[in-house]
Amino acid sequence: MREVLFFANGDPESAQTWSNVPKCFVDTLRRKGVVVHTVNLANERLQKAYDLGFRRVLKVLTMWYDEPRYYGYTWLHKLLGYRRIKQAVKAFPEVDYCFFINYPFYNKFSQVPSLLLSDWPNIIDLRRRGKPMSRFKRRFCLQEKEAIEHARHVVSIFPLCAQEMCELYPSAHISYLGGNVINNLSGKVLAHRGEVPDDAPDVVFTDTLMERKRNSRRILFVGKPDRYRESAVKLIEAVGLMRKEPQYGDLELDVIGISAGQLPQVPPYVRCHGFLHKDVPGECTLFYDLLMNAKVIVNPTPRWAAYSSIVEAMYFMTPVVVSPFDDFVKEFGSDIPFGCYNREFTAQGIADSIKSVIGSPRYDALCERAHETVKGYTWDVYVDKVLRLCNE
Repeated sequence: MREVLFFANGDPESAQTWSNVPKCFVDTLRRKGVVVHTVNLANERLQKAYDLGFRRVLKVLTMWYDEPRYYGYTWLHKLLGYRRIKQAVKAFPEVDYCFFINYPFYNKFSQVPSLLLSDWPNIIDLRRRGKPMSRFKRRFCLQEKEAIEHARHVVSIFPLCAQEMCELYPSAHISYLGGNVINNLSGKVLAHRGEVPDDAPDVVFTDTLMERKRNSRRILFVGKPDRYRESAVKLIEAVGLMRKEPQYGDLELDVIGISAGQLPQVPPYVRCHGFLHKDVPGECTLFYDLLMNAKVIVNPTPRWAAYSSIVEAMYFMTPVVVSPFDDFVKEFGSDIPFGCYNREFTAQGIADSIKSVIGSPRYDALCERAHETVKGYTWDVYVDKVLRLCNE
């Protein structure tokens, strides 16, 4: 693999685009000597105008739809997206592959093969959330089906989603490459003493981080308000219940992704940091400081619980409390040795789950197992798997 066209809905070189995945992917390809030409499939000015203006009118006029028509689902996005693909393929006819970090598009303008990589298509998302299939979503799902069935390779980063996709699209070439990937933009790597020199730059030693974890009294939550607001409210209540007990009276909660104004009330023991942009140095530093100083990361949301942020926190030796959602159980098992599953979505149930982790006599072992479980989930490893797949 010498040269690729790399497409995403957003700037592929920005950390703000889809949980940092395109940026990490592009940076790793370039480190491996691959020439990468990036293309943003979204017209961001038009998208902003549409989502802030026309979509609101449609929301009122089409109240029978299950959710408003976002720009990304429209014919206009499809038309302009494929126009950009056609222009890019014409400008770079010698590329070996077209990589798409989404499922609705593929290269249909030349013989250059397409690889599609994402989490799940829209039809699976609707099923998991119990949402009905509206007319405009049906059209978008058919657009995804066409792209998935015409691509040379299609990759889902989650095992059960890959299985579902094989059933939905039996003629497509669906793959799950094993393991996930950590979008670490801290510039730091974790190492044991003796593995690298003590004065090695950009290294955090596990014994130093372990000491911070032992002394921490901070619980961490990461999630956006549209999907995880209810869980944040439950967690705030749970921490409040714990603080009534003497041994937990000094616990505090950091909330990333939700601002104080998006919650009904914020007690003094809660700090809301809002969305932290990893491409803004100060916000990136704060994000990783919160990760490394957290006693435990908690997201008890049933069915799905911010998988990427959980795995990234695990890399930095953070035990977890999550719901036993299908893909997490498939990946890590029904009994996790780096935290616990929360099985009762109540404030008291969440509090009991947190206490079982931070009060465990095996707390150090939980921290160590969290890191050991995911330390191989690097972009170097994952991109090697993608390149091997493309060379088959």
